[in-house]
Amino acid sequence: MEQRKATKGILDGVRIVELALYLALPLTGRLLAALGAEVIKVESNTAFDQTWLSAPPGLLQAEYRLLKRNISLNLREPKAGPIMEALLRKSDVFVTNLGEEALVRFGIDIPKVQQLKDDLIILWQTGFGRTGPYGGLKGYGLMMQHACGISLMNGSPERPGAASVSYSDYHTYLFNALALMGAIERRRRTGKGTVIECPIYDSGVCTVGPALLNYQVNRVMPSRIVNRDPFAAPHGAYPCLGEDRWCVIAVFSDEEWQSFCGVLGNPKWSKRTEFKTLAGRLNNVDELDSLVAEWTLNRTAQEVMEEMQKAGVKAGIVAKGEDLAQSEHLKSRGFYKSIKYIAPEIGKPGLEWPEVGPSVMFSEPINFSETPCAFGSMSRIGQDNDYVYGKLLGMSQEEIASLTNEGVLF
Repeated sequence: MEQRKATKGILDGVRIVELALYLALPLTGRLLAALGAEVIKVESNTAFDQTWLSAPPGLLQAEYRLLKRNISLNLREPKAGPIMEALLRKSDVFVTNLGEEALVRFGIDIPKVQQLKDDLIILWQTGFGRTGPYGGLKGYGLMMQHACGISLMNGSPERPGAASVSYSDYHTYLFNALALMGAIERRRRTGKGTVIECPIYDSGVCTVGPALLNYQVNRVMPSRIVNRDPFAAPHGAYPCLGEDRWCVIAVFSDEEWQSFCGVLGNPKWSKRTEFKTLAGRLNNVDELDSLVAEWTLNRTAQEVMEEMQKAGVKAGIVAKGEDLAQSEHLKSRGFYKSIKYIAPEIGKPGLEWPEVGPSVMFSEPINFSETPCAFGSMSRIGQDNDYVYGKLLGMSQEEIASLTNEGVLF
């Protein structure tokens, strides 16, 4: 059946004001902008998001601000508060991850914002939520994996292991987007707004899954066993030919073990009594891992994966950045797109920062048949001031210029 070409996104007509820093909530804004919402990011030339400075400067910001409009508004200035209120009255959704102290200082604390518009949807993403013993404490994704217990499930018996990315941010932003989509649908049916909390801590605890359940029911703590598994052997990442190349292999049953041994050519050691059963293999896992590694070291990770999979054994390469960047599969699906990005030059207004590149950026991992996600460029700080202040809020060019000179719109 022929598909109709989309002209609008599924969130066309929804206006979102984003006052947010760092990763999780800005990623939410990018996703909703790709779905068709008009997302207006608020920041200033004197208090911009510090991820602008991550190396190489500006490229990380491209990950968070594609398709968004951008205005400069110095909320430290007394005249900025009423302007922000006017913008929120013209909008459908307000998202922020600023702390309560900062919101009160800027005159846009949540109770006050709620009074601006009955059907306004507010998402306040915090580290630990507003209430409880940790209420109001600050937190961020890289640290939160420890607070959530995620790192205690990884690593070796000697020490916990951690992901070197803001792990909890990258699923919190999806919870954010899901909550907002639900709130938008509820407002469509009832005409009512709502306040949403989506703490990074709560979102992170959700991801420990069976480990939390196992303790609640059995009082059993998770074991840190590196890449091993209590129900499979061999099970791990094994070194392969080349620099820092690895392939993971997992053998759960005796039938899979026979297939695995066949791939290796049924070496003499595979017929040893201690390796005949899963229990035996688990009891001798150190020696088994060494024997498997001797075989994998002479083959590429791709060869190991393909031979194992052909025999019905679970296996896959451990992908490096270059593997993902050169992936013909991802390329064929249009996952990567070329983009130019804005490079910050500290001391200059954001409007004067140069555009550099091109570079490669991922697109949204969502595919609708008739309303595909959009992909586009990033804006400089203050690039959309004329549109927002002039067209949406009805300010004259003289008023905009005056407020800019006063440092309010800077």
